[in-house]
Amino acid sequence: MSGILDKFHVEHGIHGTRVVARSQQLTGYCLTDSDIDTAIDMLKDDLDACGREMKRLLEVNNRGSLFEGWPKGGDAALEA
Repeated sequence: MSGILDKFHVEHGIHGTRVVARSQQLTGYCLTDSDIDTAIDMLKDDLDACGREMKRLLEVNNRGSLFEGWPKGGDAALEA
């Protein structure tokens, strides 16, 4: 998942979720206060979308097995 600007990406794995920046340049050149506010607001919106996606992925991860008979997370794997 990435935001509208495609500047950030949400990674999900066994250790949890994290946000990764796709590039070092997050904004273009800004000449006015309005340009700065717009650029930063767009980045904030993208990060908010990434935060919602991270919470959704953690919820799915904590929900447990999708099918009956499968282990319910990390604890069941340790018992095997």
